[in-house]
Amino acid sequence: MSNGNKSLKNFFNSNKFIGSFQSYKTIKKIKSINDCCFIGRSNVGKSSMINAITKTKNLARISKTPGRTQAINIFMINENINLVDLPGYGYAKVSKVMRDNLGILIEEYIMNQLNLIHAYVLIDAKVGVKNIDIDMFDLISEAERNFSIVFTKIDKCSQSYLSNLENSMQSLMKSYKKYFNNFFFTSTKKNEGIINIQKDIYTLSKQK
Repeated sequence: MSNGNKSLKNFFNSNKFIGSFQSYKTIKKIKSINDCCFIGRSNVGKSSMINAITKTKNLARISKTPGRTQAINIFMINENINLVDLPGYGYAKVSKVMRDNLGILIEEYIMNQLNLIHAYVLIDAKVGVKNIDIDMFDLISEAERNFSIVFTKIDKCSQSYLSNLENSMQSLMKSYKKYFNNFFFTSTKKNEGIINIQKDIYTLSKQK
């Protein structure tokens, strides 16, 4: 193992669950360090991604039921940066009231959390981008936050498909060039692309 990879491993091995928050106001009471958040449609793989990044099997609870994450879950890494798991959006079987409440929770966090320095928007590569994802790009940009797109479950896609997907998304991101940073292509099942996100978060953790 190279020194760089060993440093990454040590950095992410130091992790703990801070809490689950159903109101933005309660988040403001926790220790003030920088946040990077993970957001995406229900069942896109946010919890699996956080577990893969931290190399901790059950740090984030994985559910087979879409829409199960109905609060903001925060995990502190190395006493230095928070990974924030936001509720999934777009799950039809959640009641309209619940969808509205979760939408408010997500919007309040993204618009108001001063410590939020980066958002990772997860998109199932096989499903592709939907209008509701574009709404999220708009919200993040309106809040003047930097963001990256993480394509998940790429093990289910061909290389040619992924290349075409990247080309079409490059065109779309021209509308968000002030805030869009990177694409990441990942598979938690095969541990593909995870180290690139780790490196990105590690770099972000150095920001003051």
